[in-house]
Amino acid sequence: MPRSEARSYDDFAYNAAEKEKGNSGSLSPFTYLCTVLIIALLGLIVLYSSSYDKAIRLGLPHYHYFFQNLIGGLAGLFCGFIFRFIPLKALRKGYVVLFPVSLVLSVLAIIPETRFLSDYIFAPSLSMLAVPFIVSGMIGNADREKWTRIAAAVILSFLLIASSLLIGGIAWYLLLSLSLIAALRAKGMKAVPVVLLAVALFVVIIAVYILCPSLLSGIFAAGNPFFYERELAAARSAIAEGGVAGMGLGNGLYKLGVISSPEGILIFSSFAEELGYLGVLVLIFLLLFVSIIGGRTVSRAHMKGDSSSAAIVSGITLFIVLRAAVNMGYVSGLVPLPGVPLPFFSYGPADEFLSVCSAAVLYRLIYIMGRENEKK
Repeated sequence: MPRSEARSYDDFAYNAAEKEKGNSGSLSPFTYLCTVLIIALLGLIVLYSSSYDKAIRLGLPHYHYFFQNLIGGLAGLFCGFIFRFIPLKALRKGYVVLFPVSLVLSVLAIIPETRFLSDYIFAPSLSMLAVPFIVSGMIGNADREKWTRIAAAVILSFLLIASSLLIGGIAWYLLLSLSLIAALRAKGMKAVPVVLLAVALFVVIIAVYILCPSLLSGIFAAGNPFFYERELAAARSAIAEGGVAGMGLGNGLYKLGVISSPEGILIFSSFAEELGYLGVLVLIFLLLFVSIIGGRTVSRAHMKGDSSSAAIVSGITLFIVLRAAVNMGYVSGLVPLPGVPLPFFSYGPADEFLSVCSAAVLYRLIYIMGRENEKK
């Protein structure tokens, strides 16, 4: 196929006929890069708008929260650039580093004396990234792999899933469980054992709820009456106040002391108040683009017989899109799963670092899957 013809369509014109040509997706990296850049820049702008008043009231520079996240994002971008020079085979073995670091940080976050470390790096976020790398690196061809290696990968992943329940609550348990299931399917494991694993994970959480309900007290917002009655009510009032077009960027009122932490998990309320339902729709469409490109890249990885890359792509795509969906659903009152930050928006230099770094790794995989097909 001529190069000009190979570039005549992109991810959103992808169909079965083009899939057979093996050249689809030549524009996927550019589409994805533009989408993520828009989300990241929008997140920093909204963070500044939401946090400058609180920073001033605390005696900090008005750009404090914005600057901290900017540093985290730039550090993530630098690391993502470094990963470009790491061979793909070595990248797939990233679990060798990610798993022990995630497990150690999770243990430290559980111990009261060292819990302050969670302010610097949020262990559940790192664990959610580690799970697809564990599946990718430890399991070969899932159809022919020995069950012992599959079992080992599942056990290591479950250690991180269980620790996330103790640190972050039910929301992170479900997010990591979904990440594990998606990675196993992308790796090539058949549907029946994956469904059985999903049922087992569900049974575990039910058993924990029966035996130790205090661990799951945050499953519903009503588990914390003060937060439910004041903060969430204010956040949802802010969303309603924004209406269709919003009050205008920087003109929100609920961030001026009504919501105590407008820069954190509830930042979506400030976003909706200032940019309205139209802004929310734009953000949803941008995230939808990321999920579509991620799904197409998983398909292309399978076309190349690269199930390891497929597992990593599925995990990182969920890391970005699913966390955003849970956060927006929680703040708007659609899902009772608290404790998940909005990627690229919520304040947290460590989480911003992980979001940008994982987005950079995903870009590289999208580039490789699409461009290598084009060369063929």
